[in-house]
Amino acid sequence: MSALSHDTDLAALEKLGEMSADERARLARLDEDLLKNPADAAAEQRLFAGNVRQLIATLDRLAAAYGDEKLAGMKTLADAARDKRAAADLAARETFDGLSIPGVGGETWRALWEAARRHSEQTAYPGAPFPPTGDEACVLCHQAPHADAKDRLGSFEAFVRADAESQAARAEQDYSEALAAFTARQPDVRVIAQARQRIALQNPGLARKVLRFVASANLRRLKCLRALSTADPLILPPFSPSPKAELEALAATLEAYAAELDEAADAEGRDRLILERDSLTDRAAVADFLETAKKEIKRLDDLRIVRACIADTATNAITKLGNNIADNVITPKMRDQFQSEIVRLAAKKVRVEIVRSGGQYGSPNYQVRLFANPKAKVHMVLSEGEQTCVALAAFLTELATAQHKSALVFDDPVTSLDHRWREKVADRLVEESATRQIIVFTHDMVFVNDLHDKAVREAVPMKLVSLSRGPAGTGMVTDGLPWQHAGIRDRVDKLEKAAREARNLYDANDEEGYRDAAVKIYDRLRATWERGLEDVAFAGVIHRHRDYIDTKNLKRVTVIEDADVETFRKNFKKCSDLVDAHDPSRARDGAVPPPDDILADIKTLADWADSIRVRQNALP
Repeated sequence: MSALSHDTDLAALEKLGEMSADERARLARLDEDLLKNPADAAAEQRLFAGNVRQLIATLDRLAAAYGDEKLAGMKTLADAARDKRAAADLAARETFDGLSIPGVGGETWRALWEAARRHSEQTAYPGAPFPPTGDEACVLCHQAPHADAKDRLGSFEAFVRADAESQAARAEQDYSEALAAFTARQPDVRVIAQARQRIALQNPGLARKVLRFVASANLRRLKCLRALSTADPLILPPFSPSPKAELEALAATLEAYAAELDEAADAEGRDRLILERDSLTDRAAVADFLETAKKEIKRLDDLRIVRACIADTATNAITKLGNNIADNVITPKMRDQFQSEIVRLAAKKVRVEIVRSGGQYGSPNYQVRLFANPKAKVHMVLSEGEQTCVALAAFLTELATAQHKSALVFDDPVTSLDHRWREKVADRLVEESATRQIIVFTHDMVFVNDLHDKAVREAVPMKLVSLSRGPAGTGMVTDGLPWQHAGIRDRVDKLEKAAREARNLYDANDEEGYRDAAVKIYDRLRATWERGLEDVAFAGVIHRHRDYIDTKNLKRVTVIEDADVETFRKNFKKCSDLVDAHDPSRARDGAVPPPDDILADIKTLADWADSIRVRQNALP
């Protein structure tokens, strides 16, 4: 381990650690046998080899006993006995047809006849023929048979001695003897089990092959036994591959190892075995240490890379390289872009530039400097609004060097800016919105108007959203501007919704609640008539708090007619009379209009505005 380096090749070590099953088995044997007396260990190995050779002989007997030829011969004997017995039975039926007792000539009857023969020849009438031909009593009925009975007994004996019956009897005798020998031939389970268990300790794979071969032989035996009792053809499964060759190799190895143990009786032979055992032990240990060696090589390689990185990341070298890149590439580009941005935001009123001011830890630093006095502190000279313009220009400069087109979010970007800077900022943000989404949060409605007017002139899509606080919580989102800044259409929509809500109070006979709601609606309706005068009748020519007059819309004012003026005056007066702008007289208790009248008054405003717009749009 101490000699490892980041580029050490472990291929040779990996190959050394690859051990076969035989090598591992030999290591196990050496570990076990070197603890014993060499002579005793050698005797055990020879005994094991003898068991293996006995197993080989047993497998050979199984292969011979349950080979195709042997089993086919058994099947042939069974079929012959069956066929010849069928022929004999047919002859019996033809011979004894018509007898009153069935089954004559059958297997049971033949057994009875043969028993009677033995009794007659051996006990009742020794030396006399069977069946008796004289006046001797029948050994079956114990009476002297009459002539017909003697003839019938003679025909029985003639049938038994006939060729078909004798062939059937011989075939059945041959089959019976062969079957007895076949069923008596069983595998020597004890020899197989003992040898296989010992083999499994050293070579499990070979033990499994032995078991599969024995199982296949037994299956062939069972298949044959089942087929013997039927006329079906004999179909035998194949033997599993014989492990004989491997067993013979194992026996030879064991015998050779026993000879080595005999030699180990002297010191030189034992040292040789110990050296082999130690070598195999070392190789077996390689697998355990190989992973540790790989981790150590990986650690050394990581350290090499880290040291190289440390050398390459010295801060002075990176800072120098960064300064060179900044001076030759970044600074000129940023300087030009900054000048472009500051001119667009502040024209030539703010004379500043951006320059590099050194660097630290590989990062170049920049600062904003006055043209007139480079040593002066910018924040001590520029106003707060001018500083805001400079900061915004610096941000847009940095943004111009980025490759993304992500959305930008500004939170009150015109704080502390007067109307001159505010308009410039609005122009710049609308211009930037041509390439990316711009989101602006602001309380400054003048700035909102500037953004809106600029977006309309440039045909840039824009959406106005209001955030408010109410009983439901903070951050309530509604489309459009708040009431005081909403246009005519938005106000009309909100007034109609309020009128429908007031109807609910009216229907519920809540007079006080309905009156308050109706007065509020007419108060807002009055204000909306005023907004209509500014936005619709005067076509936005003049807006309060706007620093210019839109003269291009002056011609649109010419469409106003006397009827428009009268409608405005009449409805504006109605609203003024209903609102609580002044404390009413105690003697007067004016009733507010019903819900339908309120909706009609709101519709009058909407129709008035739409009518004027239609005429304005029709102008050449």
